[in-house]
Amino acid sequence: MKKTDIDEQIQKVEKHHGYLSSGAVLGIPMINYACDLLGCELEDDIFVTVETTNCLPDAIEALTRCRIGNKRLTIRDVGKFAISASKKWDEKGIRVFIDVKKLKNYPVIYDWYMNIRKVPHEEVLPEIMRAWTDILSYREITIEIPPKKKKIIEICEGCGEPYTLEKEDNKEKEKNLCADCSDRTSSKH
Repeated sequence: MKKTDIDEQIQKVEKHHGYLSSGAVLGIPMINYACDLLGCELEDDIFVTVETTNCLPDAIEALTRCRIGNKRLTIRDVGKFAISASKKWDEKGIRVFIDVKKLKNYPVIYDWYMNIRKVPHEEVLPEIMRAWTDILSYREITIEIPPKKKKIIEICEGCGEPYTLEKEDNKEKEKNLCADCSDRTSSKH
C-alpha cells in the first residue's frame, strides 16, 4: 500500500472513531489484509463479523460499506481482536486475527495489547505502522449464509407500537407482543 493511501485511511478512521486510538488503527491493516486475501477491494460488497466492541468496528465502518444497518457488519463480542470477512453471498471467507506469537517481535504492541503496562497511543501507533500485517495471521473459514427471510410488521397488543419480526418468530405466540412487552410479561411470572 502507498503511504498516501494509508494516511487517507487513518484520517477516515480517526474522523469516524472520534480520535486516533491504537485499536482503531490496528483495524486498518486487518481489513486491508482480509480484502487482499479475498481478492476484493474495500468498496466491494463484503460482509464482516467483528469479534469485539472495542474500536475495531469503527475502523471497518470507516473504510468499507459495512454497517450494522445494512447487515454487512455484525458484532459478535467474544473479546477477541479479530474479523471474519467474505464477499457478498460467498461461503468462502477469511478470519484475520492478532497473532500473539508474532507480537513478541513488537514489544510495544505486545505490552499494549496484552495490557502488561499502560502504553500511550503515541508510542503504539508508530509500531503498528511498522508492523502492519506482520502481527496478523489468518485462516480460511466457511461462512453459513442463512436464507433471507420475509419480514412482517405487527402491531404489539401490549404497547400498540408496530414492530418488525420474521414470520417464523410468531408461530408459538399466544399474543402479538414486541420483545419489550414480552420480556415485561415473562418477568412478572
